[in-house]
Amino acid sequence: MIRKKAIQKIFRTTLCLFLLLVVSSISSISNHTTAPVMLSIEDVTSLGNSSIYLFDESGYLVRKPILLNSDKVEENVSKIISYLKISNLKYSSRLSGFLNDSVEVNQIYYDENYLVIDMNEEFLKTKNLSNCVVSLVYSLMELEGVHGVSILIDGAYLEGYPKVLDKSLDINPVMEISSREDISKVIVYYLLEDEGDTYYVPVTKYLNDSRDKIDIIVDQLSSNPSMDLVSFVNRNLELIDSREENDI
Repeated sequence: MIRKKAIQKIFRTTLCLFLLLVVSSISSISNHTTAPVMLSIEDVTSLGNSSIYLFDESGYLVRKPILLNSDKVEENVSKIISYLKISNLKYSSRLSGFLNDSVEVNQIYYDENYLVIDMNEEFLKTKNLSNCVVSLVYSLMELEGVHGVSILIDGAYLEGYPKVLDKSLDINPVMEISSREDISKVIVYYLLEDEGDTYYVPVTKYLNDSRDKIDIIVDQLSSNPSMDLVSFVNRNLELIDSREENDI
């Protein structure tokens, strides 16, 4: 009987020591790993995620993710414009920018969610100016808080365009209309695969369709695109219901 009680006491003591050792080990590991983990998270979250729009070999404007590390809009704008210069690109062979090295930024203004970019006249010498304007505006509007962009050339507004530009500009436009009646305009995002990477390609579509735009977009995504692009939506997808509440 005494031997049995002694064994039980030794077992309880051993178990307590083991539990104390485990708790102590966890506490020690926690003390050594907490700081590096938090620093790692801070380093990652300090980088602002954004995108720019580059040309691929087929002539599409393709959305390319980039990382920006400044909390100042003006500095991020300068960085984006440098990325859009042909000589500074280090992306795949299929993607390219449009700005020549001779393009310079005279001034950048940002106030109340609107951005003003004043550049020299070399900007007007870029090839396919209309697509270049779209690429620049879409790239700059990826910045958080930018609701509109004005482009000036040596102090004067860019001729032939509204003073304030936004994503209402057509990007990769496709006309699928047969009459002037019931014309709808929607932007549909497709996919482009290049050398193992996947990019989003926004396409502005004009169609003869009087349905709600959400119905049109879902239908377009679940059908075969007429271009050499891929949809990420299953063909069997059907829209059961949709509604808009408080801009959501």
